[in-house]
Amino acid sequence: MFKKILHPVDLNESLTEIKIRASFLYKMKAEDMVFFHVLNPGLGGHKHAESRLRHFQSALDEVGINVHYKVEEGHVASEITREAREQGADLIYIPARGRNFLMSSLLGSTTQDVVRLADSPVWVHKKRPDLRHEEQMHRIVFATDFQQAAEKCCQPVFFLGELVPELVVLHVGERAADPYSEQLRREHVNAKLEELKEQYSGYYRKVRQISRIGSPASHILDVVDEIQADAVILGRLNEPFPLHVMGSTCARVVSRVNSSVLLIP
Repeated sequence: MFKKILHPVDLNESLTEIKIRASFLYKMKAEDMVFFHVLNPGLGGHKHAESRLRHFQSALDEVGINVHYKVEEGHVASEITREAREQGADLIYIPARGRNFLMSSLLGSTTQDVVRLADSPVWVHKKRPDLRHEEQMHRIVFATDFQQAAEKCCQPVFFLGELVPELVVLHVGERAADPYSEQLRREHVNAKLEELKEQYSGYYRKVRQISRIGSPASHILDVVDEIQADAVILGRLNEPFPLHVMGSTCARVVSRVNSSVLLIP
């Protein structure tokens, strides 16, 4: 599913980290990867950047992914999302840890801008899975409100079943105004969760559901830490300025969660 990946890189990345990530992406069925670096406008440095990316490229011959590289100048997030569109990338992979430039502040305003602007799925790789110690993911969380944005996550959830043994389907809702309406709401939620469990059971060794009431972002963060999930999947409303999602749930989860995040536009 994620055959072509755009991978923004910092020139100070260690070759060891680059190799570890490439192996992880290969296990996610990646076939082509573009190392992409954005320079500040007018400051030069193209030759050095291309030399460094060429070094990364040559070191990954044994991984099994076709690696290309490209250097541009401009606003980092805008160039990343533009390049992803031009390359027809299936995924933008952002390693938001270590010495990567995206960890410089606030989990990088760059990361938040990429998530907001991207037309393609974005994988923000955070503390988990720790690729230095783990060769695979063990469990993921799919957070759903049963709306259109969440429905677009179905194919990625199916796909990850080839790689991850356990799926947790999480719904966080608001309590209804009266007991009768609340009973109807609970019945609806339970029916939808059972439907999703049946839908995904053929792809995962274990599927379980969790239903909670309250703040979606807070409960997503809590559940991810409670079960030590390796990743959380979220749907993003594909609007020019998706305030409903980016202003609340997605923005808070991306900035505060310890697991990786896969955002589907």
